Amino acid sequence: MKLTQFVLTVFALFLGFFLATSALVAQTPRNINAEPIHSPHISFTAGGFIPMGDLNDRYGAFATVGASFGVKTENNGYWGFRATSLSGARCHQEGLLSNLLTEDNEIIDNEGDVAWYRVSGRGAIIGLHAGKVFNNIISLPSSNPNSGILVRGGIGYIHHKIRFDFTENRITQLEDPYVQGYDRLAAGFYISNFIGYWHMDDARRINYYAGFYSFASRTYPMRNYNYDTNIPDTEPRFDMGVGIELGWVLHIYKRTPKEYWY
Repeated sequence: MKLTQFVLTVFALFLGFFLATSALVAQTPRNINAEPIHSPHISFTAGGFIPMGDLNDRYGAFATVGASFGVKTENNGYWGFRATSLSGARCHQEGLLSNLLTEDNEIIDNEGDVAWYRVSGRGAIIGLHAGKVFNNIISLPSSNPNSGILVRGGIGYIHHKIRFDFTENRITQLEDPYVQGYDRLAAGFYISNFIGYWHMDDARRINYYAGFYSFASRTYPMRNYNYDTNIPDTEPRFDMGVGIELGWVLHIYKRTPKEYWY
């Protein structure tokens, strides 16, 4: 099973479990402004990070988009599951495609023409996180017992690789299965932390969080040999990143039963 298929399979299993659990625990809304409440929710996230460590030797800044499924408990605890896509990073890997380049640093496609191509970094993060909303640290005009500073830590799986995009004519060397000798795929486990502000709207309409996060990971090369440099990748990597994350939150509330008067 390919890594992408594995990530999607795990993601689907967690999503199904979460939605089934949420259907059981979702409750009739109480007054958000009066007391902390139990709140399952779905978040759509966006942001980006600056790579550090070994990751910085290969890529520039990444953009991120993803989804998070979580629960804020009645005591303002927090736990959940996240899946995030990494994209848009410029790649500056030394020696990349060196065996395919002409003297003018161009690549010739299957039709004998000079090829247009683009190189970028792609990847994914999938994992669990837990933390707490501290509603007594900071007071804003719109704050309530369910809003405050969110501190969160996480663990999970990360992978990243070099992606080659090109149009018009084919470039066989950059297609499966040969591209695996150039993409520098690496994967491993990460730990992360996040601190920001969590907001639950009194009217249950505008709910979001925003803040700063960082991660550190130990990853390992998934390819045995690089065709361009003729050097195998064997050494583990220490990949890090620091960035921002914004989330639009959709809370799951059970509908209030209808009342009938006779």
